[in-house]
Parts: sequence; structure tokens; C-alpha cells
Amino acid sequence: MELLNYLNQVPLPVLILVIAALAVLTVVIAYQYAKMQGLEGIRENVYQLILRAEHLYTESGQGEQKLKFVVRQARGLLPGWMQLFITEDMMIKLVNEWFRGVKDLLDDGKINGSQTKNA
Repeated sequence: MELLNYLNQVPLPVLILVIAALAVLTVVIAYQYAKMQGLEGIRENVYQLILRAEHLYTESGQGEQKLKFVVRQARGLLPGWMQLFITEDMMIKLVNEWFRGVKDLLDDGKINGSQTKNA
């Protein structure tokens, strides 16, 4: 009851500002958590999806289809609440980054940025 009395004394714009700041902070923390824990947790599964896409789409010029397949499947691996924060565009960038890492490892057995040097 005392909390309600205290809240009644706080001006409405200040109360709205505090609630908005807490909402933004919650979204930022959830995004950072998803980025660090959730996405790193599915990296190995994404590698498996890349291999599956390579076997499903064997014809030349199907790179875009492979990428869309992997992104669609990878987003499906995320929990529902995380899919709200991780857009398809974000997932495309992440999958492309991981794929460049795989190509870098395969070209000379080391992750040393040689793919970006040659590109």
C-alpha cells in the first residue's frame, strides 16, 4: 500500500520514462544474452546445416537457395522468444561469417584470415 502512495507522488512523465528505460535495458540484455549464449550454442548445428544444404542443392548457382535453407533452419533452432530479437537479416550475416570461417579453415587448415586476403 505504501508503494502505491509513493508511486502516486511521482509525476507521470518520470514514471513513464523509468518504465521505458527498464524496457530498453531488458531488450538489450536479452539481445546480448542471445548473441553470446544462444547463437554460439547453435554454431555446430549451423555447420551441419551447411553440409546438408551442400548435399541438397548440388547444382551450380544455387548458393542463394543454400543460404536461405540454412538461415531458415537455423532460426528454427532458436527458442521462440529469441526469434523475436534475431531477425532473418541478422542470421544471414551470422551464417555468412561462420561460413567464411569454415572456408578459411578448409583452405590451409588454419583460421588465419586467408579467405579475406584472397577475396
